[in-house]
Amino acid sequence: MRRIFVICFLFLSFVSSAKNLIYLDERGQTRVFTDAVVTERSMDFVKLEIIGELIRGVVVSQSLRQEETIMILPSGIIVSLSHENQRATVEFGSEFENSLIIKDDKVHVNAELLAAITDKSFFSESEALILYSQPLTVKSIDNRQDSISITLDRDILPDFFTIWWTGSGSLAVTLRPAKIDPFLAYDGMTVTTGRGFVKISAEKPWPDVEYEIKGRTLILRGKSGMGRTIQQETSFDFDLNIFESYAGGQKFTMSFLEMNSAKFSFEIELANDRISGLEKATDTLRRSGAQIMINGGYFDQNQNLPIGLLVRNGEVLGLPTLGRPAIYFTEEGRVHVSRMDIIYLARFDDRFVQITGVNSPYRGEAVLYTDEYRNGIPEFDDFVYLSIKDGRIISKGFVSRVEKGSDVLVLSPSSLQKISDSVSVGRAVSLELLNSYGERITGAVEGGPMIIHNSRPVTDYERNYYSASLLDVRAPRTLVGVKVTGEVVFIVIDGYQQSSYGLTFKEMIEFFKDKGFFSLMCLDGGKSSVMSVNGEIINSPSSGVPSLPVIITGSRK
Repeated sequence: MRRIFVICFLFLSFVSSAKNLIYLDERGQTRVFTDAVVTERSMDFVKLEIIGELIRGVVVSQSLRQEETIMILPSGIIVSLSHENQRATVEFGSEFENSLIIKDDKVHVNAELLAAITDKSFFSESEALILYSQPLTVKSIDNRQDSISITLDRDILPDFFTIWWTGSGSLAVTLRPAKIDPFLAYDGMTVTTGRGFVKISAEKPWPDVEYEIKGRTLILRGKSGMGRTIQQETSFDFDLNIFESYAGGQKFTMSFLEMNSAKFSFEIELANDRISGLEKATDTLRRSGAQIMINGGYFDQNQNLPIGLLVRNGEVLGLPTLGRPAIYFTEEGRVHVSRMDIIYLARFDDRFVQITGVNSPYRGEAVLYTDEYRNGIPEFDDFVYLSIKDGRIISKGFVSRVEKGSDVLVLSPSSLQKISDSVSVGRAVSLELLNSYGERITGAVEGGPMIIHNSRPVTDYERNYYSASLLDVRAPRTLVGVKVTGEVVFIVIDGYQQSSYGLTFKEMIEFFKDKGFFSLMCLDGGKSSVMSVNGEIINSPSSGVPSLPVIITGSRK
């Protein structure tokens, strides 16, 4: 592989390409010659036929056999260009190698030689070669809250400047070739000068920037939107974009996957198909056969147990905690990102008891263990243990594990009183999940904090459900949302990296408040944040592909 790479590199380095010549003359005029420059072997060569337009009074002639080109400069200096060995000889014996090339039967002169014999300077970039007697001069800078205006001493072309963001998040403009008026004032700006360039930078809380050229003035304005698109993939059922943007003066990279909810079905997948345990997210995804994957909710890192509401294939595997929001998938194919009241009941004929915990290692009034739970069931004195299969009690008494295809319901003495003290083997038991939306839930994962609800940013009241360490630190973030137009969106914001710092709770609200979301919330973030599309990891996980207890997948219908 390495040998192939080197050969390709050498081949490509000899491929020539054409670009424009921009000439800044002594009178302050700017002239553009289209496709007048050929780049070959990392050197620029200018068409001989336009040199007469660049240098007044120059005489150009070729020998009868087309073996040599002679240039007589206005100063009287004679330059001889050999077509055979590509060497130039200037009067009095100075010689230059690689002085010309023949391209399409036309002579092209090395730009460095041309600048030397005409006492000009040049600057080469990918789209143009700029030849000049005097650089551009920055005459004024106007820094306002919503714009920056930079005025030069001549009309501006896009080839004269580059707009970029510094590592610290400042907006920067590099002008080249340029110098700055020594008497110019530039409050609130940082100006750096060097050989042939001027860099102007300022702190601007803009996620992106757009520019306008008005004659001699370049105007920069903040641009609403996701930021600069650095990668894009479009399909008939999804749009994937990777954006580079800024918040609070810090750069972040965001993977933004927008899906047609009518074209996808969403599922919850468990590590190794069980509760309590971790598996590399890509391995869980591979086993599922899905095309889309994003990490799930928070989990207890001591026992690797998911925290909060968890529903898979209509089966409840965990109950809500602390009133936090969740993403819900319904039997009708709808997706909700919201808070819901959830009530889970165990019915015994005409009586019922409310289940207070599912797959929990802690004591509760009524705790259900499903066969996905692979840890040991805790034993408590005076509690009743009911093994249930196919809707009936099959045994009564403590068991340490749940047998496959069954559940174990653990009832406290007070819960037992609600259904009568006598529960016998063979008695019918049914499980019923009620929610405030009145829909049948097939999948759910708890998360938070909520960022957007009912198309509006949440208030500071949301902070009551989370610690400051979760909200106020810049970190990788995973978010799920529903657009006003109905699309389901998965988002991963990279963090813990110099190239992407992550976002705080406040920064997420500020950034996403005008992005068209009906609802938006966080899932687990930090080292857990990961997204995969069509078998490829899209984001840059801070510690590599994470091992997780739960992922959310999307499959084409």
